[in-house]
Amino acid sequence: MPLGGDEGEPATGPWVRRAGRILAAAPPWATLHLDSVLRPDGSPGEYAWVEAPDVVRVLLLLPGRMAVVVRQWHYLTGPAWQLPGGTVDPGLDGEASGARAHAAARELAEETGIRAERLIPLASWEPAPGLTPMRVHVYLGSGVAGTGTARPEPGEADLEVHRVPLAELVAATMDGRLRCAASAAAVHAAHGGHLPPGSRLPDAGGP
Repeated sequence: MPLGGDEGEPATGPWVRRAGRILAAAPPWATLHLDSVLRPDGSPGEYAWVEAPDVVRVLLLLPGRMAVVVRQWHYLTGPAWQLPGGTVDPGLDGEASGARAHAAARELAEETGIRAERLIPLASWEPAPGLTPMRVHVYLGSGVAGTGTARPEPGEADLEVHRVPLAELVAATMDGRLRCAASAAAVHAAHGGHLPPGSRLPDAGGP
């Protein structure tokens, strides 16, 4: 966690963590912390924050500049589109370990039944930096290596898989259909041509 470390050790920047305690925990999914801190102006205070596993999302681009999205009803926010994805196995985070890439491939297959030929890192975003250091790692997928039966989790039993033009997804980020911040950022990055070296958008006319 990018919070500095031991008591009294500076975090990144002018904050100093003096002590900390756990207020509530539901491992491995969420832990609520309350830290005693020195603020950037030197005054003492408290800072509450949430520890949670990192998340992956996959922007799978298909011929004709189509993208795979899922629609599901979220317990907290209701129905919405987003890119397929889920949590990185707690304790295994890190690109060097391959945990993120493994999670991206796993979640894509579980939610859509699709195995991508290629998955490469697109970008990582911090969706709520004032609340949690959790990051969302987005992968760019290309090609279909195989298809099978989706295996959604019990809380995803209502999940629907759609293939939507990339340009429509851009519009969906503005009209409320696609509200996931990392999904929206990835869609705009791809539509604007901001792709990893060696990658390109599929031809608009299809194969």
